[in-house]
Amino acid sequence: MTTRTVGVEEEFVLADAETSTPVPIGPELVDASHDTALRTEFKQEQLEHATSPCATMDDLAADLTRVRGLAVDLAGARGAVVVATGTWPGAHDPTPGDTDRYRHINEEFGHLAVDQLTCGTHVHVSVESPDEGIVALDGIRAWLPILTALCANSPFWKGEDTGHASYRTVVISRLPTAGPMPVWGDVETYRRTVDEVLETGAAFDDGMLYYDARLSASYPTVEIRVTDVCPDPDVSVAVAALCRALVTTAVDRGPVGPGAPTSTALRASGWRAARHGLEDCLIDPATGRLVRAREAVSSLLGFTREALEATGDFERVRDTTARLLTDGTYAARSRSRGAPGDVAAAVKELRIG
Repeated sequence: MTTRTVGVEEEFVLADAETSTPVPIGPELVDASHDTALRTEFKQEQLEHATSPCATMDDLAADLTRVRGLAVDLAGARGAVVVATGTWPGAHDPTPGDTDRYRHINEEFGHLAVDQLTCGTHVHVSVESPDEGIVALDGIRAWLPILTALCANSPFWKGEDTGHASYRTVVISRLPTAGPMPVWGDVETYRRTVDEVLETGAAFDDGMLYYDARLSASYPTVEIRVTDVCPDPDVSVAVAALCRALVTTAVDRGPVGPGAPTSTALRASGWRAARHGLEDCLIDPATGRLVRAREAVSSLLGFTREALEATGDFERVRDTTARLLTDGTYAARSRSRGAPGDVAAAVKELRIG
């Protein structure tokens, strides 16, 4: 069984430590850091970091701690805090990123882009070839909504309770290239579809393909993009371990056969995960039936157990998912501890460092 490297990208909102208002200092922090791990994002109130590719989850945890700490220190020196939230909970008009590409996106997509202040965690898992990547994409697609449910951390939007656990998922789904993938079957079909989408102008480049998972345009990886960012780095590490195990399991099983769920069915499954998180039933991909969230998570662990045990990650993932099932997602915790408009309470709950 191949041991694959894993890298994690996390997006955050930068907020004033006193007023809890987002502040557009992302580019300033990146310039000051002199570290390629920190990057600007779609809005100037955001900051992204990227770990190095790691072979073990202990190494990944250490790198996450380092780059998160760097972001916290740089923000703190400017009177700001780093907030891990899938959507900004209050009303705020974000500042467009200061690049030609970001300005073009804002101009082309209008309101869809102008008010978008969302933060996710993206996991890169190495693959040996694009062909292997396609087998992985086809094999993992039905399991991704469970990851969305586990990491749900965006119940509030513009000062209101959205009724969703992961409203970030809903916001992203408005974009024309977002959502679940079809079964690709081969690289040629994937590349042809990408070319057709680019020709429409609905995406300017491969980086604007907001599929739930995709072949990375920059690295020899599969990139999984379905989770809200969470304050607890242990959750990020557990999700990364699950993503690696999903890719390994899918590749070991080989191409999917007939009867794989359609993109329409997966969109509905993903919506249910975004709507309820772990608070209600989810689709179990092993049976195609609605089951209690705990059973769906157990099914995911069963599907990936061999791969998780091979890398020594099973206990870590089992314990972290059990804690989320017992304590609730961050969305559920936010609802229980503060009103939708109490941005200061949300920042206190969700800031890192």
